[in-house]
Amino acid sequence: MTGLRVIMFVVGLLIATPFIALNVWGLQMTLWVDEVTAQNEAVLNGNAEDVIIPPMPETPPSWIRGRAEVRDTFSTEAINARRLINIEEIVAFEDLLTTDEDMPDEELHALYATARAPARLMAYCTDVLATVGTTCDIVYSSVRLNRTGKYELTGRLGFVPRAEFGDPSAVQNGEIVTARVPLPYEGNVGPANDATTRQAILLQAQALCDTLRAQLGNCVLANVTLDVRELWITDLEALPAGTNPQRLEATVGFAVYADETALNRRSFQDMLDQMVNPS
Repeated sequence: MTGLRVIMFVVGLLIATPFIALNVWGLQMTLWVDEVTAQNEAVLNGNAEDVIIPPMPETPPSWIRGRAEVRDTFSTEAINARRLINIEEIVAFEDLLTTDEDMPDEELHALYATARAPARLMAYCTDVLATVGTTCDIVYSSVRLNRTGKYELTGRLGFVPRAEFGDPSAVQNGEIVTARVPLPYEGNVGPANDATTRQAILLQAQALCDTLRAQLGNCVLANVTLDVRELWITDLEALPAGTNPQRLEATVGFAVYADETALNRRSFQDMLDQMVNPS
């Protein structure tokens, strides 16, 4: 096979195979291409008469082949919509201004809030990187003026999970099965919206996923939603002065790759409910 044909052969294979980003197979393909390229260069330099193509690595297993949902759920390469942390912040408009910044006209407040929301919400990636993620970025933000005159900033943080997923390839005829569950808390007042609480919630969510992985063979922490609400003045009056009025409610979603004849969405939900609130 001539040098030109080898190059065309390799390019054709890469184009025809859309799964090169997968971790193990991608590395094997890279090494294979490097070896083919080295042999091709030897031919072009007159150091060999012909190229002997080494065996091409086997294509990705059937559990992931051609299935974007499965591939994205278990990807460790990039942020995608299958793994999200949904966050919220409630702020007075003046808190969006920098030190010594003049107060803009009121009709511009919404524009200011919209423009500055992404940077403020991006700061919550600190919690994600300290707990469950190796990479984090904001992928969406929105702003709403609530009835108390404050701005509610809502964002979605995409992340690459830090924890091991388990071994989905051991499952025959699998499908992605998902379930969501509120995380419990004790007491009459929800936990405060601070970094310590947020990180504890994320770690608790991952601990549940680790338990699911031990039982089912694989698990991905797919999403965490942190809903924020502010205590009424009557609630605050019963608490120490200076108490943070913002409280968190957390809901967590998990994804597993399972044989649906053995685990469907309803049975997965029942399993998760029992784990979080054992009877």
